[in-house]
Amino acid sequence: MTGLDDGRLASIRAGFPYLHGRAYLNSGGAGLAWRGQSAAAAVYYDDVASMGADGQRLWMALGVRARERVAALLDVPVKDASFFRNTTEVINLAANSMEWHAGDEVVVAADDFPSVVWPWVRAEAAGGRVVRVDPGTEPQREDRLLEAITSRTRVLAVSHVNTVTGTRLDLDRLGRACREVDALLVVDGIQALGSLPVDLTYVDVYAAGVFKWLLSGFGTGIGVFRERARDKLTPAYRGYRNKPPSTDFGYADPNYPGLYVLDATLEFLGSVGWPVIHGRVDELTRRTADAIRALGIEPITPADAQAGIVSFRTEDSAAITAELLRAGVHVVEKLGLVRVSPHFYNTTAEVDRFAEALETALAGR
Repeated sequence: MTGLDDGRLASIRAGFPYLHGRAYLNSGGAGLAWRGQSAAAAVYYDDVASMGADGQRLWMALGVRARERVAALLDVPVKDASFFRNTTEVINLAANSMEWHAGDEVVVAADDFPSVVWPWVRAEAAGGRVVRVDPGTEPQREDRLLEAITSRTRVLAVSHVNTVTGTRLDLDRLGRACREVDALLVVDGIQALGSLPVDLTYVDVYAAGVFKWLLSGFGTGIGVFRERARDKLTPAYRGYRNKPPSTDFGYADPNYPGLYVLDATLEFLGSVGWPVIHGRVDELTRRTADAIRALGIEPITPADAQAGIVSFRTEDSAAITAELLRAGVHVVEKLGLVRVSPHFYNTTAEVDRFAEALETALAGR
């Protein structure tokens, strides 16, 4: 496997106790915690216990460092990145910071995650329209979104990687099309960030919770508002951190205990190496897809547009998922599909264990 010898991988896996005895292939649901996180969170509470409010300078300084780590990971200016509660808050903040007019249009895929689709109904109250695009087959998804963009489009809102099908969209292609009509590209990146390299050159707003591929638990979300978005949007939420005329969208203190965890985890992941992590996710995902094909099933996820997720359909996906769990293989059923999502801490042996358990489950149907 890419970039990690057996000894280094074994050392990393020792920090993820839930991996013992099972094949956990559901990081697209929630990434596993590692042992260093409890210690990181304890530092925050120890600081508060020993210093009270006098320790504020410490946790604020750590928040700045975590923000710098995120900005470096996404290759954006630090001022563009802020912390929020979750992905949904960031997308709603973008939707409610737009001044809508009659005739405005927002383009979304009809089957996209609710947090991508529903924040934009405010445009309809102003006489606009949310254009819900039938994505067709997965290879058609991106083209159909592009075909729906018109001179009336103000926003294209998409998932970077679809949470059900695993299809990855080309953000450069979508962003260039948005700029041709002066629209914003708003992206839910929760199923991408940490599993593959992310390029925000043509993205205006990028939102991602940290509990999946960034392994850092619930309650913290990353929101990136690029300069082009700040020029077009007026922050709907105001507070002591972004008093007018500030165009910063961070309006209050973030979840500092969560940032202690995120900061430590980003340091840990950086020590593994992001190219190594991304390469392993890619290799394990491809191995998973190949194993599924070897059993006579063609994955729903396009081979040329996948990231960390491979989804496929069987006659009874819920029953198959349950049988895999009984065999110690953790995957999930989503809207009639079986979804498999390995992370860098998984091994080829665990993917092979999944394939063997799937073959046995299919044979028993």
